Amino acid sequence: MKSLNSTINKLETEGRRSSLLTSRQSRRENLKLLSAIPALGLGMTGFMSKTHAAIPDCTLAPAMTEGPFWVDENLTQSDITTGTTRASVLDGYPLDLDIYVFNNESSSCGSLPASNVVIDIWHCDAAGEYSGVSGNGQSNTAGQNFLRGNQVTDASGKVRFRTIYPGWYSGRAIHIHLRARVYDQIGNNTYNFSSQLFFDDSISDDILATSPYNTRGTRNTLNNSDNIYRGANSPLDLLLSANTEGGVTGKIAFGLSNLPDSILNNSFAVSTQVGGISSIPTLITTLTISNDDVGTTGNIFVAAQSGDLTYFNDGESWIPYTQEMGDYPAYYTGILNAEHVLTILSGVDITGLGAINFYLGYGASGTEMIQNSRYQLAHSL
Repeated sequence: MKSLNSTINKLETEGRRSSLLTSRQSRRENLKLLSAIPALGLGMTGFMSKTHAAIPDCTLAPAMTEGPFWVDENLTQSDITTGTTRASVLDGYPLDLDIYVFNNESSSCGSLPASNVVIDIWHCDAAGEYSGVSGNGQSNTAGQNFLRGNQVTDASGKVRFRTIYPGWYSGRAIHIHLRARVYDQIGNNTYNFSSQLFFDDSISDDILATSPYNTRGTRNTLNNSDNIYRGANSPLDLLLSANTEGGVTGKIAFGLSNLPDSILNNSFAVSTQVGGISSIPTLITTLTISNDDVGTTGNIFVAAQSGDLTYFNDGESWIPYTQEMGDYPAYYTGILNAEHVLTILSGVDITGLGAINFYLGYGASGTEMIQNSRYQLAHSL
């Protein structure tokens, strides 16, 4: 789909995706300077591989109506396109949806992941119809449950869904409904919040021009004419990019207020305090280990990344990482305490360095860390 890719490429060049603008050559030269930085403290910086794109900026989620098509199916599934023979689902444009949920009661939105939050999503198919309902201007789909499902946020506050790009129906911009719920240890619902996710209209136009979306004429409502979208101070706009599987990846990060304390009982978190001066900063980070992992033996990984170049600190020096090395070099191996307070940078003049992101993660191995999403951005220079 040439027009879709052209539109996404345009979004990238306008800076609407997280990226570093330095050239590959300058990044390589700047990162070589990391070898002069001594190993500091009990390692504190994590890693995000090239295949794990950066988390979007966090936005406080606005409360929005659940609408007339909410059905509490309690379907725990990540692929919500299964269980149907409808062409308007099976032939829809693939969409991978990454949702990051944060506790907005922390110092800033995006600094404290919210684990153990049940995230439901539901949306219409390419024909503009929802499952499990009748009336409201659509055919009777009672008893069907396509394009509905829930997942529980992991230690990094993340859930992922495989779905399709929604179609449209009269009077609404293209959107996905979302509900966040928390339950206590005996199953009581202690938190209930609903909102909606929205799409860039230019991307939507390109997808609606393809089959099976293009059999229905022209939609009559864009974001700027949708009453629900316009009524929000900060609507949740998905960050869209083309993926390697021929579809689209959508990412969103949002904060929730007034979450119950139960989400904090098993949370992995990273928070960083910045001191010093701009040219010689000091970074002190607190790593909170998930309760289930406290007292176990594990590895703490420290990395610095600029573009597609990654260096790991093995406790003695910064090592340029290549896939041929296998697992990531660990900064620390030993018993994981409830908290590790780590000085990750101190007394180093960074004037000659380009833009660098520092990451912190832990796990039995680098692969296990990635699989369980136990890595976070610690700081950006």
